[in-house]
Amino acid sequence: MTVLVTGATGFLGRRVVKALLEKGKEVRCLVHSPGAEAVLDQDRVDIHYGSVSDPPSLRTAFYDLEAVVHLVAIIREKRGATFYRVNVQGVLNVLRAASTAGVKSFVHVSAIGAQNTPRLRYLYSKWQGEQAVIRSGIPYTILRPSLLFGEGDEFMNSLAGLVKALPVVPVIGSGQNQFQPVAADDVARCVVSSIDNADMENRLVELGGPERLTYERIVDIIAETIGVRRVKLHVPLSLIRYPVWLMQRVIPRPPVTLDQLAMLPVPNYPESDTVQAVFGFEPQPVAGNIDFVKKVGRVDGLKIALGFMPSHIRDH
Repeated sequence: MTVLVTGATGFLGRRVVKALLEKGKEVRCLVHSPGAEAVLDQDRVDIHYGSVSDPPSLRTAFYDLEAVVHLVAIIREKRGATFYRVNVQGVLNVLRAASTAGVKSFVHVSAIGAQNTPRLRYLYSKWQGEQAVIRSGIPYTILRPSLLFGEGDEFMNSLAGLVKALPVVPVIGSGQNQFQPVAADDVARCVVSSIDNADMENRLVELGGPERLTYERIVDIIAETIGVRRVKLHVPLSLIRYPVWLMQRVIPRPPVTLDQLAMLPVPNYPESDTVQAVFGFEPQPVAGNIDFVKKVGRVDGLKIALGFMPSHIRDH
């Protein structure tokens, strides 16, 4: 079976590619930027360059395919890469190419909280992408993971930077908003298990780790992993909006955006333990599985706070 993976060089994509190869699949990778394929086992995969925002560039990759795994998405807008262009129109472009190629299995990775609420621009774009998949006529599986963690992630490493660099860690609001972080490696297993699986056909499944954690508890786990003690300072949401607005305009990659602030009240956890129930394995907890945050130094933390993510921490 030949499986095409969009976003193959990304944080989740490289793990999906590895898991597919371990299952003996023929893997074709859609790569946006020449040179990015260096993170892949190039001797074992078929590399094609293209962008989900450029339909003509997809034609050379979409042929003789049985399945497509679509992973390309953005959580923050930058230049011409808008939520609509990537998370909605990009999905439509890939679906059209997949339909032309006669694909019989389409796995789409979305996000928990995706909903028909236009003011939540990111989650609305993810919901629109899901609707495009559902209406496509191609047998599909939609997976909605909670917060992903793993070596090279953005969320845990960014928090680790703040914990390492600052004696007092700012916490927006009460810090009681809940997540159910799930390891990217575990999500990759779920993706591969969903391909050409009759039991998963035309299903939407939410994915989370084994425990529900508050934002404040995640900060504590990171501090414990690094081996430091930190005071947490709660900052009211009303006081943080203007500084975040300003950061979005003056630094290249702000640690938080207005869109992300708007999503804070939205539950970020599945209603049940679906990884074990649907896929038959116990997902990894956060505690004991984030030793990678120890690599984040004080200087790294200052860079992250200023909008510069060091490439040795996050290279995608």
